[in-house]
Amino acid sequence: MENKSAAKLSLEQLENLNQAIRLTQKLRSSVSRVFHDLSDGIDNTKGNEKTFLSDIQKLIVSVTNDFSELEKVANNLNPILQTPNSANVCLDPAIDKLPVYSQLLQAYKWTNKTAEHAGAAAGILQMNTLKRSPLPGVSSGIKGIKRSRALPMPYNVPASVVDSLIAGLDRQFPDMGIAVTRPLGSCAIVQLTLERTLRALIVLRGCVIEWVKIKGYHENFLSDDGKIDIWSASRYQVFQKITDHASAASLHFYHPTYTELTVKSLVLWLRAYNTLFSAPCNKCGKHLQGALPPTWRDFRTLVPYHEGCKQ
Repeated sequence: MENKSAAKLSLEQLENLNQAIRLTQKLRSSVSRVFHDLSDGIDNTKGNEKTFLSDIQKLIVSVTNDFSELEKVANNLNPILQTPNSANVCLDPAIDKLPVYSQLLQAYKWTNKTAEHAGAAAGILQMNTLKRSPLPGVSSGIKGIKRSRALPMPYNVPASVVDSLIAGLDRQFPDMGIAVTRPLGSCAIVQLTLERTLRALIVLRGCVIEWVKIKGYHENFLSDDGKIDIWSASRYQVFQKITDHASAASLHFYHPTYTELTVKSLVLWLRAYNTLFSAPCNKCGKHLQGALPPTWRDFRTLVPYHEGCKQ
């Protein structure tokens, strides 16, 4: 049915095109007669001025009628798309197997529609431009008072709030050793020690977790000069894996408003590693897989999984 409808439409378009060509030829003939009679002029000696003007008026009316008929037929014609350097693609004998030409036409229509929508969107955006003046009522061309951009609220937390948060965690989890230092200024570095299993280092900027690093219980976070080293990784692959999981957990628990809950959730999640070398995988039931214990803890249930068994 679709093929018959398309064939019927193509025949109608072809008939309209033929009619438009015939009307164009008729219009050209009418216009030629007008200019031919005007070029011959009039013989004033015979006194036939009125006859000449009447004939010219009839020819102009004929031109107007022919033009109106051509305009009516032209409105029924579909516009012909111009695709530079692709008109000869339709001559490919394997057009049924490789419909490149039809795909080019479709892409041409799509880009035209996209350009129209983009133009409309640009007009709407220009009517709703944002004023970037520093003060109300001051035009953007006048230089105003330069203001420094304030940090978001989670970063502007007083040190006393962070200390109170860490003290609350220390009381809530007595089996974990928690210590806070500030060697980098206002940023707090929290060191956690979990039941002779691992050590964790958390860098806080306000109440936002910026960095997490996990090492073994017998390792430390001190460099050769005695300063805290937040960059060096653990010597053991198992704690390198847990560091990657802890970074993912800090992103998972992040909340722009309840930042204190983010820190508590991460500490609670790390506390689930107290059974790192004793609990089997919840899926395969094995303690080791690839010479590694279950290094993943589910974010909701805190159940241990191997990295290959968590999905």
